[in-house]
Amino acid sequence: MQITIGHLNPPGSAYDQGAKVFKQILERMTDGQIKVRIISGLNLSGIELIRAVQTGEYDIGITSSSSLGNLVPIVNAFDFPYLFRSHEHAYRVLDGEIGDFVNEEIDLVGLKNLAWWENGYLHITTAETPIIEPENLRGLKIRTMDNQIHRTLFHVWGANPVSVPYPQLYEALRNGTVDGQENSLGNIVPNRFYEVQRELTLTGHIYNPALFVMNKGKYDHFSLDIKIKISDASRIARDFERDFLRRNNPIYLQIAHQNEMHILTETDIDFPAFVRTSKKVYTQLGEPYKSIPRKIRAL
Repeated sequence: MQITIGHLNPPGSAYDQGAKVFKQILERMTDGQIKVRIISGLNLSGIELIRAVQTGEYDIGITSSSSLGNLVPIVNAFDFPYLFRSHEHAYRVLDGEIGDFVNEEIDLVGLKNLAWWENGYLHITTAETPIIEPENLRGLKIRTMDNQIHRTLFHVWGANPVSVPYPQLYEALRNGTVDGQENSLGNIVPNRFYEVQRELTLTGHIYNPALFVMNKGKYDHFSLDIKIKISDASRIARDFERDFLRRNNPIYLQIAHQNEMHILTETDIDFPAFVRTSKKVYTQLGEPYKSIPRKIRAL
């Protein structure tokens, strides 16, 4: 039996490394009964990858939660700005009762979220304009994730949010179709965005989970013993992938600096202004999700 995993990131990225750990663990657990094939760098958008998993073109997809929020709206509850206090806080939410509740909603669209992985805290890059306060974003074309919460946040900050498929983002940055973008360090550096962006502001405005999501029909087809092994391998790979990002984020910053990116940290910017103005997103969009952010803040 074969399980095919697809993701959009390049070889060597956190998603790719985590997928390799899943492959190694599951093949060993099943004594080679299941073989895992990994396809990286897919020329798809996040939602296109999710649809491909739904139809069975790929058995498992690894993608940001922001993509799935267009199909399962409750997932958007995790994407509100400055919601999680730390990585540990996010893990307690995602791996606990709240994450399990959202997983039940994901089941209803023919998908099985095997584990919450990590995309990471999102930051802002621009070609030329240093982003020290929200006002600096005014009028800039910023590629955001194709998600209402992300677009609304950048509207609040005065930017013009632009939708660009992820595989086309580097070229859009290079040719000036957009002035900047939001992403985690684990995407900014492996995708070499430092070649076409000179400014990096560590806003950390959204903690962005990722999903290790499987076609539910394929998952249900397996015996209970195999299901348990798939789940165990998913969690081991999840822990590896999260740790990989935590260990490599300082290295990513060093690489960005070596490639002449101008890096602004939280202490270099008007960080309270970013947090304060982002609360408008809760006012505009928070009503359908208000119970979950409230539970998250209380945990």
